[in-house]
Amino acid sequence: MPLFPRELTDLFGLETPVPDPGHGNGGLGSGPALGALAQEPQQHGSASERAFSLPPVDGTAPSVQKKHPGSAMKKKVLRKQDNVPLLPSTPTLQGDGSFPRSSSVTSQTATGAKRREEPLRGHGQKDRAFSDPQQSLQEALSMLGSDDWELKEKGLFNIPRLAESHPEVLLSRLHEICLAVTSEVTNLRSKVSCSAVVTLGELFAILKKDMDSEADEVAVVLFHMVQNSPEFIQKAACQSLGMMVENMTPARAMTVLMDKGVKSRYTQARKCAAELLLSLVEKMGVTKLAGTPRAERLAQVAGTLAQDCHKDTRHYGQEMVKMLLNNQKFKKILEQSLSPHDLEDILTRIKKKGMENQKGEHPSVKEPVKERNDGSKKPPATLPSSKWVKSAPGGRLLHHPNAQVTSPAAVEGRESLQKLYHLLEAKGFQARMEGVALLLDLCKTSPQLISSNIVQIFDYFVLRINDTHKKVKQKALEVLAEIIGLLEDALNPVMVRLVEGITKNLNSKDPGVRAAAVNALDKSVAHLDEVSMMKELSHQWSQLSGQALLEVTERITDLVEWVYARSPEVVQRYALPVLWSCLENKALPVRSANVCAVVTKLACALCEVMGTQLIKCAESKPPHVQENLSSLLGW
Repeated sequence: MPLFPRELTDLFGLETPVPDPGHGNGGLGSGPALGALAQEPQQHGSASERAFSLPPVDGTAPSVQKKHPGSAMKKKVLRKQDNVPLLPSTPTLQGDGSFPRSSSVTSQTATGAKRREEPLRGHGQKDRAFSDPQQSLQEALSMLGSDDWELKEKGLFNIPRLAESHPEVLLSRLHEICLAVTSEVTNLRSKVSCSAVVTLGELFAILKKDMDSEADEVAVVLFHMVQNSPEFIQKAACQSLGMMVENMTPARAMTVLMDKGVKSRYTQARKCAAELLLSLVEKMGVTKLAGTPRAERLAQVAGTLAQDCHKDTRHYGQEMVKMLLNNQKFKKILEQSLSPHDLEDILTRIKKKGMENQKGEHPSVKEPVKERNDGSKKPPATLPSSKWVKSAPGGRLLHHPNAQVTSPAAVEGRESLQKLYHLLEAKGFQARMEGVALLLDLCKTSPQLISSNIVQIFDYFVLRINDTHKKVKQKALEVLAEIIGLLEDALNPVMVRLVEGITKNLNSKDPGVRAAAVNALDKSVAHLDEVSMMKELSHQWSQLSGQALLEVTERITDLVEWVYARSPEVVQRYALPVLWSCLENKALPVRSANVCAVVTKLACALCEVMGTQLIKCAESKPPHVQENLSSLLGW
């Protein structure tokens, strides 16, 4: 018989030996006492839990007790993160039979559990948590200023909850809060960076139009993260930008996209901005936009995106141009904003894409690329010997069914292009350099094959011209200089991307990259169409600074005589504005002693070909421009 009834034993936390008929000692347990854990008062479980005990393991019956303190408090310990000391001789097991994890893993698990609880934001819970919202906001900002990344995450988690429950508190200090959150977007710990990006998106979703004033600074940071971040942060940044555009005032959102996204030098940022701008144009409607002050600028932006170096960005730009052409007012604006050559080039690409989509050769950008039998996802090569015929109805181009090429040379060419695509987008920089070298070899051995697929090839090659690895970038620019001499006029379809890729590297801090870019620019002026080169260099001039501005100005000067003999209006439209821009600015954005010499050379070249017509054009300019021109020419 036990010394005390079980009810009293449970009440006072005493142990009761249980006799075991299989042992000579009467079944009295000899195990050690449980110490402080056994003496700690516990909440009672069910009767079945109190009566349960493990079977004997070492020949000695365990002491019968109520529920083991470690297992009884397991959920409470995990929930409160208490550091309960364990018995040194007996390792404590988790509920699934595994040993406890390290403290770092436990903290990550707890943080992950906290993040999973984010959607569960009941109003009662918010009211309890933020009974003093001013104090809670100050604590959240203090957490963001802490060096502890877990505190930073907690602060980032609390700010959207405060915005939901007490928006008036955040609106009074909105700029300060946005600065604190955006500063954490570039945090070196990716988890904090991602949380900050998500928090910005949530603020736009909650506060909506009240965030309009902060959109410029937030957009700059988010567009930067779209390009220079791990993949999961890039996706979060794109989603936050989408929430920004969705909840802001549409007109304000369009201005931010055109100012901060479309003008970005990063290809992925421009792609994201183009996609969001297209969705915004579809949402607002072309007819409504035609009557706004932004109509002319939107037409210019659509034309620029339609000729971007990235294929997806070009797709979104071309879709915008197609929509704008359906409106007569926008059609006139496009004809005035874009040069005839640029507009004709865009329309040709749109018509070509339409025919390709009808034939089903190329899927839409928004549709996933289906794998072919060889498992490759690269675009199919357009072989130079493919024949096209006009069908009777509508004059639509169709591929002749009997003209499909199956010769060994055609198969070899297709395989060479697939290998080229694979190497140019490889992860290793050495493989990418092999792809650049392979392109040069193909240009020497199979120039017709490269010329027929030049647009698709440049979709991959232009990324190597702007590669993050300087060795790959330098190699690509050196190869480009040789390719220009080999292909010449075959590069006309990719003229815009070619010039843009070169000019972006003229200010490189690496001397090898800069020298390769200057050499490629010289080759372009020498071998490509002079009129097209002047147009593209003039377009790029307004976006350049530093030494690149001087280099491009010198090349425009070299082209003036050649282009004026063929097309005087091109010189007046593209070269002359460069001179006026130089003379209007009291201090150019270049700190160099060669500025005056370069501008003087351009003025003399224009004066030589235009004569007195230059003086007549200068009469409509401000007085200080006329004085600067007179001093340069010695009038």
